[in-house]
Amino acid sequence: MKKWILVLMALLFSTCLSVAWANPTSDENAAKTTIENWFAAMKTQQVDKAGEYLLPQFVSIHTDGVVRTKKQEIALIKNLHMNNYHLSNFKFSQRGDTIVVTYLDKGAEQIDNKPIGKQAAGRMAVLQKKGDKWLILAYANLDTI
Repeated sequence: MKKWILVLMALLFSTCLSVAWANPTSDENAAKTTIENWFAAMKTQQVDKAGEYLLPQFVSIHTDGVVRTKKQEIALIKNLHMNNYHLSNFKFSQRGDTIVVTYLDKGAEQIDNKPIGKQAAGRMAVLQKKGDKWLILAYANLDTI
């Protein structure tokens, strides 16, 4: 009987631990929402709205090797032809007011009038908390162009 109680307690403990680990924190949910809202603004060509998700010190890099500032990224967004996107496989690493988020995007868009690859590609965003908002500080797009 004691053996079964120990086994049941171990199962209960491992279940609770796995549920707690699998559920994102409120900061992670907020960071994910920021990224999803940023993509939605880009898709609908709400350029000013998309720019609001980027910190003034923003920097990005794409597989074309071009490093862009916030101003340059906004210029890219103005000419971005995003037909669709599908964000998945979010992973988070947080330290204080900074969260690194990696995820996959399988979408159809053109960057600098060149189509991106058709396969899901890695993306990485570094977000920093400013007040009660998570904003994007750095971004890497690993889609082939």
